[in-house]
Amino acid sequence: MSWARRNWMWLVATVLVAVVMHVGSVILIPRAIMARTMGVIAGRIGMNKMAYAPRPSAAARGVVRPSPDLLYSTCVYDLDAAGGAVRVHASGMPKTYWSVSLFDANTDNFYVINDRKAKGDGVDFVIVAPGAAADTKLPVVVAPTNRGLVLFRTLINDEKHFAEIERARRGAACEPFK
Repeated sequence: MSWARRNWMWLVATVLVAVVMHVGSVILIPRAIMARTMGVIAGRIGMNKMAYAPRPSAAARGVVRPSPDLLYSTCVYDLDAAGGAVRVHASGMPKTYWSVSLFDANTDNFYVINDRKAKGDGVDFVIVAPGAAADTKLPVVVAPTNRGLVLFRTLINDEKHFAEIERARRGAACEPFK
């Protein structure tokens, strides 16, 4: 007990440092990483627009450990800049694996749909902020934050179909909903 009394300031300082590091790593670092990622993508193409990344190579690092068998398309959505709602759609998707994932500003994945769950050969939905509504018959996805990221992934299942897959992928869009 005498050791604890003599070193109480060091114990308190250690606990405070641990709390600050925990808060930083759980709350602040993911937000900073996502803000930087969204800033880079939006800086290239703008907000609420789809960016079609080139096929990944060994040098590609836009996505962590990208697969050379996947084509990536991204959109930084900003619900405020879009007037409250963003429409994400693609049609004529090829007979291969594809998915659409939505991430909030904290890096949390809050929605996913893929070729197996989609009805038909594409997707069409509207992203809105919490508590907001969109006058539409399309499915509505409520985003936990007003800014985030849409990530399309499309599998190149056969090199012979690459042109068809690329054409369909470039038809995917992310735009303000009117």
